[in-house]
Amino acid sequence: MHTEVETVIIGSGICGLSIAHFMSKQKKDFVLLESKSQIGGIIQTNISDQFICEYGPNTVLLNNDAIKELIKDLGMWEMLIYPEDYSNQNRYVLVNNELEKIPLRFFDFLRSAILSKKAKFRIFLEFFVKKHSKNTTVYDFVCKRFGKEFHDKLIEPFITGVYAGDTKNMSAKHSLKILWNLEQKHGSVLKGLIKSKRSKKEKVHSFNFPMGLGQLITTMSKSLETKIRTEKKVIDIVKKTDGFLIKTENETFFCKKVVSTVPSFVLKDIVFDDSFSKEMAKVTYNPIDVFHFGFHKKNIKKMKKGFGVLTKPSDKKSFLGVLFNSQIFTHVSSSDTELFTILVGGERQKELCQLESEKLEGIVLKELEELISHEGEVLLKEHYRWKKGIPQYDMNQENLIQQINSFEKENPGFFVLGNYFNGVSVSDAVMKGKNLVDKL
Repeated sequence: MHTEVETVIIGSGICGLSIAHFMSKQKKDFVLLESKSQIGGIIQTNISDQFICEYGPNTVLLNNDAIKELIKDLGMWEMLIYPEDYSNQNRYVLVNNELEKIPLRFFDFLRSAILSKKAKFRIFLEFFVKKHSKNTTVYDFVCKRFGKEFHDKLIEPFITGVYAGDTKNMSAKHSLKILWNLEQKHGSVLKGLIKSKRSKKEKVHSFNFPMGLGQLITTMSKSLETKIRTEKKVIDIVKKTDGFLIKTENETFFCKKVVSTVPSFVLKDIVFDDSFSKEMAKVTYNPIDVFHFGFHKKNIKKMKKGFGVLTKPSDKKSFLGVLFNSQIFTHVSSSDTELFTILVGGERQKELCQLESEKLEGIVLKELEELISHEGEVLLKEHYRWKKGIPQYDMNQENLIQQINSFEKENPGFFVLGNYFNGVSVSDAVMKGKNLVDKL
């Protein structure tokens, strides 16, 4: 015996939930299967002692129509909380172990201590660098166009903040999509930036909710309650002439269409195509440890207003970056406290993610307290370990996308989505979900 349904969605991360939401709007027949008891995937919020802590993404960009439509549909538009203006304008890197603001304006850039005079001059030679005829690594792309010092001191920390990856392995076309497209279209990144500045664009905001990003998941789960089946781990997908059998540990579903939104390392174990399974196995995920610390404001002597700080290998820190959460969104802690999130791991710190939680916590707490000159009581300590955290957009990305497209062509009715290709962010996931439902 099996349950018949038009579409089965596998995975209840934001992509799967978005597909379910937009299908529900169109009154489609579907069911969403989740292996765990909790939905939401990487979006996980924990509220502890009045501190609102995010174990996954801390902010989401309001940068496409799909994410705007979703929030409005859920009646959450008026709840949106935007970051403090100064947080977006003040982002830091370390120079001689001190926080140095990343310049956003041309004259600030010329005065900045981050780059040497030689490196600043080198940037202007970018106008005369030939554009790439084929994809290359982030490292090679940036060094060729802007010089090695620009890569080491600015781009490498930035890439660390998004992908926690190694720039010598990462695809420029897919990891630096905006810069790559500017180069390809205008022959120079700087020319492209100048031209795009002239065409005034709407300012893109990031956002949060009063109870954290988990509030989005909670609201979606209520509207989709009858369609979501938790603790339904898919163990096998069988292709039939007229559809697919989706086998879970205690129930089987027959459907005409199946949508996989699970990570590649999950899909590889359940898909019926061995060669495609091997392609899924090639996707690498870097581990990430997330620490939250709360302090009394009065005990911090060197607090700078801003978004946070990113590190580079030469800083020799045990963390990739620190988010000044309560500076970005004041509602995540009380008015007399500060909340910080520290991210550890990625490609360059994998070994740290093997340490016992308490030992690693002691190391990063000491470094944070030195950075902000904190002495006194630690009000909050929270930790979450993602053994497979962030998918890497490496030089296999182009081939991966081709393999996924080929698989979908050979298996009509089977759709593959995920954050391991064509966009890693939450808003990307929502847009991909909306686009698929429109296509169906």
